[in-house]
Amino acid sequence: MINMIKANTFLKATATTLTACILMACGGESSESNGSHIITMSTPEMGASQGKTVFSVKVTDSDLVARPGVTPNILPMMQMGEAMGGHMHSTPFTGCTETDGTGNAECTVYFLMPSEMNNVVMGTWDLAFSLPETDEEAIHFTPSVSMAMGDTVLAKLKGGQDDQVSMMSMSSMEMNDMPMTENRTYYIFNNGITGMGDSRSVELYVATKESMTSFPTLNQNLVLNDGSSNEMSVDSIQVQVSSDNSTWIPAVSQGEGIWQASEISGLTETLYVSLAVNGEVKTTDGDVAGTTNASAPFTLSSGGMEM
Repeated sequence: MINMIKANTFLKATATTLTACILMACGGESSESNGSHIITMSTPEMGASQGKTVFSVKVTDSDLVARPGVTPNILPMMQMGEAMGGHMHSTPFTGCTETDGTGNAECTVYFLMPSEMNNVVMGTWDLAFSLPETDEEAIHFTPSVSMAMGDTVLAKLKGGQDDQVSMMSMSSMEMNDMPMTENRTYYIFNNGITGMGDSRSVELYVATKESMTSFPTLNQNLVLNDGSSNEMSVDSIQVQVSSDNSTWIPAVSQGEGIWQASEISGLTETLYVSLAVNGEVKTTDGDVAGTTNASAPFTLSSGGMEM
């Protein structure tokens, strides 16, 4: 596990790597070194964007000799702009694969928000890389993350009264030394819809929130907020999809937070996703599930077209 990045370290890393990484807004690569090894990170051709982004990473030693058989650690953090409060937060991510014989790996991050939205700077994303079981300084990259285009890539559902998480600590919001809580958020990412007509398929990724710096993948047997007053064991997960918010098709777990549903018919403008954890249906507002709040809608630009 990578240690959390201190704010001054983050800002220093941002300043020193921003120029080197500016081309990564529209794809490209950048290399950084900590003296003992070099990491070269490449963004997809269309650049990083809100939702799922897979970065290609090459690890070498200082003499450019490939480092196979290691799994890089990655820690994404966003420093919000002053207009957005200036705080820091992380985002869901599934980490990196083991490097192959040429030192290459893939690292997957699910960005909750872009760097800029409607000409308003949201903040700066920092990706900190380190190698396992070393005390070497992390290597930082600051890719520009664009707004998602096309289909909705992210929808959120909320837990109920028995599924809470502590809010950010604010002295004015504390009572009798007990921090206030909020409904836990569940994040559903649309990884892509394929097929055409009445034979569509979708892949989803589901994560949740423990704190502003912890957004774990939602898996069965996960213990959320372990050891705290908000501890919750995830004993069961059910994901379903629908084209009309009435007839439901079960999604099948592929492991590591990935769910797939197929043979979806009548899919045109909206995909609805239902999520139940430990038998409780999560809702758009955290209230008891009813006819209007019990699923997350994804607006589709693809309609009935093949993708």
